[in-house]
Amino acid sequence: MLEVTPVREDFVAEIAGVDLCAPPTPEIARELRAALDQYGVLVIPSQPLNEAQQLKVAEVFGPLEVSVGASIYNAKRPRRLDHAQLSDISNLDESGKLLEPGDIRRLINLSNQLWHTDSSFKKTPASASLLSAQEVAPVGGATEFADMRTVWDTLDPALQSRIGDLVAVHDYFYSRSLTGFDLDGIPPEWREMQPPVKQVLVRTLPHGNRRSLYLASHIRSIEGMDDEESKALLDELMAFATQQQFIYRHRWRVGDLVIWDNRTTMHRGTKFDEKYRRAMRRATVQDTGPTVLQ
Repeated sequence: MLEVTPVREDFVAEIAGVDLCAPPTPEIARELRAALDQYGVLVIPSQPLNEAQQLKVAEVFGPLEVSVGASIYNAKRPRRLDHAQLSDISNLDESGKLLEPGDIRRLINLSNQLWHTDSSFKKTPASASLLSAQEVAPVGGATEFADMRTVWDTLDPALQSRIGDLVAVHDYFYSRSLTGFDLDGIPPEWREMQPPVKQVLVRTLPHGNRRSLYLASHIRSIEGMDDEESKALLDELMAFATQQQFIYRHRWRVGDLVIWDNRTTMHRGTKFDEKYRRAMRRATVQDTGPTVLQ
């Protein structure tokens, strides 16, 4: 049986009493899913997983995505990781050396420092993400999580009523443009592989009958609003959702496995000095279908 220690009453829990280097048993799998449904973020220390072991844990939560990095940017170059279902969240190249300052992967990684929800730019977005740490910077590089269920519950009822049925347009390349990525230089085939998609702005969750604000820097616009009105609303919601009262800040240790529910949280990485090595990999689990159909 898992040892579950809540960090807050119903947001973030640390998990002990389990060795995930061995394939999870059906009982452990049920307990992990139940804990994630309840707390939204699970911190599991001392899990020195290899790639295959990490994927086995991820499969507990559903079918896995193929990494955008594997399908677009790295389609014609060697990857540091062996499995296309893993995203490389590092500042290392395929030979394990620090990325050169001009490497496109450095610029792409900057977007992880924006508040976002994994794969909301895909027609079928992500449910769970599992990030495993192999090397961490001695200072900086924390990951922050926002509790989007409590954010929704705390919103003014008039604002809830105004936004409850809105649909947002999520665009992978829009969020990249916010960190200096040159949109004019994007090859047409990249856009064809990752076109903009529509997602609801407020989700009704399949567990617990709660609602959650589904927000991300990937949102380019809100349907039915002009650019100015859309930006004003998104800025208002982002400012509200990222107040300190809603945030948990995780300081990484080697061997940490952190699992989060993208339907109920938003997250961002924080800065660290790129002279330090940072090696992490993320497995991402697909949701059951497009949110606009749910």
